[in-house]
Amino acid sequence: MRALILSAGLGERLRPLTLARAKPALEFLNMPMLAFPYFWLEPLDLSAVVFNTHYLPETIRHAAMHVVKPSTQLLFSDEEAILGSGGGIWNARFHLQWDADFAVANGDGVVTFAEPDALERMLRFHKSKGALATMLLCPLEGVGIRVPGVWLDKYDEVVNFGKAPTRENLDCLHYASFMFLSERIWKYLPEGSSNILYDVFMNAIAQGEKVYGHRVENMHWFETGNVGDFLSASRQCLELLKINNSYGQGLARMLERFAPQSQARSDRSRLRLIADAAQIAEPKALNGFQVIGENVQIERGARLENCVLLPGARIAGDQSLRNTVSV
Repeated sequence: MRALILSAGLGERLRPLTLARAKPALEFLNMPMLAFPYFWLEPLDLSAVVFNTHYLPETIRHAAMHVVKPSTQLLFSDEEAILGSGGGIWNARFHLQWDADFAVANGDGVVTFAEPDALERMLRFHKSKGALATMLLCPLEGVGIRVPGVWLDKYDEVVNFGKAPTRENLDCLHYASFMFLSERIWKYLPEGSSNILYDVFMNAIAQGEKVYGHRVENMHWFETGNVGDFLSASRQCLELLKINNSYGQGLARMLERFAPQSQARSDRSRLRLIADAAQIAEPKALNGFQVIGENVQIERGARLENCVLLPGARIAGDQSLRNTVSV
């Protein structure tokens, strides 16, 4: 099976963090975000993985080359102009059109599952239904009211998208970064820019195709769209690592694979993930939870509480940081 990992937008809400790196290449728990979708897709025996690029494409390429295992073909689909969620798939058609079914994932989709085979079971569901598309869905507070959602009937068929149901007795869940698509999708994808939900799925459903939602409650999906959410998600993941439950064990396997340089100096009991190459003049200056990346320098006199320091950050001795992400 082949998989397409889509880049996020321009990451404007995360600036200045995304001024130097595209969001999927940005480090979360000292791993590029794109490592998360790749890690969970990998058990599907991927023959090839395609990364969609547009903003700061060299950062995506660099991160992907350090994440994807050598036995998997690594490909890139470059966009001169952003083509949207449907257009990004259309643009990668020459890499994807050879498979009866293929996977698509958001490049900034930070998730962890209780069961490592969650996507394998989803793929079996997709094939058993003969679906045009199957979307991974999970509960989320405020979905369908505060944020748009996916509306399902009692058979888990997708009826609509958005904030308002089109009829009674529908469930609303959150799209959780992964979907499987049948090769029939090429019949419905228009040339150029499009939205996969409204321009493609809704048109296909009107023509009799079936789009399904696959519900997974035993998972965590993390919002990382702005600095506050990024910081909160970092703390939640550190807490899962400390608890060492099935979710935390999934994150631990990822760290062993993609950030082994963050093992020796980390302290999960104190919610601290520290890269081995970080230079910290006064370790006692660290309070609360911390994620400290490669080649970070913290000078004597600096004080930090509840912070994420991305690789290469320099914290001067006269700085006091609290509840922030620094690059």
